[in-house]
Amino acid sequence: MRLSIGSLSRLSGVSIRALHHYDQLGLLRPSEVAQSGYRYYDDAAIERLWQILFYRELDFPLKEIGEILSSPGFD
Repeated sequence: MRLSIGSLSRLSGVSIRALHHYDQLGLLRPSEVAQSGYRYYDDAAIERLWQILFYRELDFPLKEIGEILSSPGFD
């Protein structure tokens, strides 16, 4: 599956602005950026967004979520 940023926003309930912010923080990078600048997300990126949202629901700060998801022992 490959979703545009708008489609991912609608599917997840996360605003496009928040998705851009996650990209700036290095928390959720688009899988592909077209020459036009459009951002696209594949299954792995979508799965990572669900993980981010899980930790956000538990009130973890974004910095800590990034550390958790990038730790070698994360599964």
